[in-house]
Amino acid sequence: MKSANAVPGPTRAITTPILVLVEGKDEEDLLQRLCKHWFGAQSSCFGFENVDGNSQFSEKFRALKKRSKDKLQVVGVVADSEEDAAATKQKWQDLFKDVVPQINKPCELLQLPDAIQPGAFETLVLEALKGDPVAQCAQAFRDCAAANLADRTQAQKDKIAVQAWLGARLGRAYNNVFKAQEDNEDEPLFDYDHAAFNPVKEFLQHLLSLASEKPHSA
Repeated sequence: MKSANAVPGPTRAITTPILVLVEGKDEEDLLQRLCKHWFGAQSSCFGFENVDGNSQFSEKFRALKKRSKDKLQVVGVVADSEEDAAATKQKWQDLFKDVVPQINKPCELLQLPDAIQPGAFETLVLEALKGDPVAQCAQAFRDCAAANLADRTQAQKDKIAVQAWLGARLGRAYNNVFKAQEDNEDEPLFDYDHAAFNPVKEFLQHLLSLASEKPHSA
């Protein structure tokens, strides 16, 4: 399992059979942790790259056309649905139509929390924390705060709840669960095997299955 130390350059070679593009460094770090937890030695098949923010996603994905792909078998994209899941899905369908014929590799999309609901990875975290009394308090705070603030997207609301939960759980403020997990490396902040994360696990397993099939020509 490999990680890019910086935003992927337009001509840098891809050195793993599976390339997974994610929005930021924090998501990259956590997905690496989850991949290693779920797949052990097979995690070496994955290369994770962050595109330095949602605004860069389309450009970095199109840059695959110019990069060396001798070892590449399949590309995965992990993107937040944000407020309009249907628009996010359509955006990536259009990008796949543009890029896939030119790179001749299968490309697969995982939207978080799914392709129907608005939200982001934090939506899955809150699902995994159901029944946690501190998480319930954090969500009550979110609902109260959101009612007294300007319009917030579902992803932003869920981030408020997760931030409140992290602050109460760890005794210090964190902007997101990814950084909090990095700083608390020896203590999983939530159950990685919770059913809420099954879509992520199944997506990565699907990429492994595609990579094990007959190689696609470059």
